[in-house]
Amino acid sequence: MKKLFNKLRLKWFVATNTLRYSSDYLDQTYKIYLNHNKVIHFRDGYPVYSLSTPALYSKPQANFFARQFYKMITNKNTPNLMSFAVTDECNADCEHCSFFDKVDKIKGKTLTLLQSQKLIKDAQELGVSVINFTGGEPLMRKDLSEIISVVDKDLSTTLLFTNGWFLSEMARDLKKAGLDSVFVSIDSADPEKHDAFRGTEGLFAKAMEGINSAKSTGLSTGICCCMTPEALKEGEFKKIIELGKKIGVHEVLFYDAVPTGRYKQRKDLIGSTDWIEEMIESAKVYNNDSRYPGILIYPYTTSYRSVGCSCGVNYLYVTPYGDVCPCDFNHVIFGNILETPLYKIWDKMTSLDDFRSAKWGECKLKDPEWQNKTTVSSEFRAYK
Repeated sequence: MKKLFNKLRLKWFVATNTLRYSSDYLDQTYKIYLNHNKVIHFRDGYPVYSLSTPALYSKPQANFFARQFYKMITNKNTPNLMSFAVTDECNADCEHCSFFDKVDKIKGKTLTLLQSQKLIKDAQELGVSVINFTGGEPLMRKDLSEIISVVDKDLSTTLLFTNGWFLSEMARDLKKAGLDSVFVSIDSADPEKHDAFRGTEGLFAKAMEGINSAKSTGLSTGICCCMTPEALKEGEFKKIIELGKKIGVHEVLFYDAVPTGRYKQRKDLIGSTDWIEEMIESAKVYNNDSRYPGILIYPYTTSYRSVGCSCGVNYLYVTPYGDVCPCDFNHVIFGNILETPLYKIWDKMTSLDDFRSAKWGECKLKDPEWQNKTTVSSEFRAYK
């Protein structure tokens, strides 16, 4: 009798506590990953905690968790996120560009529409649940909507990074093609400073128009910023957050400047952490205030507090020419999808000790030990 009573009591406990426990579990999961646990947007009825993650209870989120389960079974890394640079063309001339500079810009043959669509299919078969579209300026690719439309939305959420120049007139078509979210780059809350930093007069105003259009279509919309130590000292961090609140974006994403691209000679960024810790600590106030958008500090996610530097561990980057690298900023080439199947390139990369598990503490490019393992050519980095 006691055994039966205990079973009934357990079932009643589960029935009355599962919902609360599930909510607590989700809150804690997002707080660890994002440094906050507030819903920033409801997109198509699904709650969104960050533009960089699938919406809660969506099919892409189910795919993400299923892949994590099989990752444990196979003890083999699979990618959660792919960034695909769809073009090397850009209408801006940014000071910090991580893709190229005028002296040694790499020119190759951009992947065709069919090759791009095959890449997406192969990436989804490999396990990707988040697909970022970048460039160059991705909106300069005329068939971008056709590329986005091939994404199986039951498996992956889609996110666009743009400077915003062409966004106003294209937002509706992008949403129709299946785009979920968009980040517009804003590097200063002052229009003149932003335009000067990006070498394009009028870009700030066009970006604001694009943000309004994106929001009106139902896209999860954010602004992203590459923060430097000097910009932080000038107060840009707080000014950009206040701008985000004023224009009603859902998230503000801050990247920390890294020594790559046009900043590859900035050795002062290597091993520098005090200013980053200042950003992480300052973000807590805004994340605890429902009046503000979600504030995501990228170096927080690469720290010991969250997932660590996951480039090449659960994250890959594909250039416009089909070269596969660990991430947008870490330009070590491990193969080309036109020559080798994507899964084989991934297997090669993740078989190396440096990519078996996430590096806690900071971005690999800011690690002096990692710098010693790579050589810098006039093109991309080569792994020793």
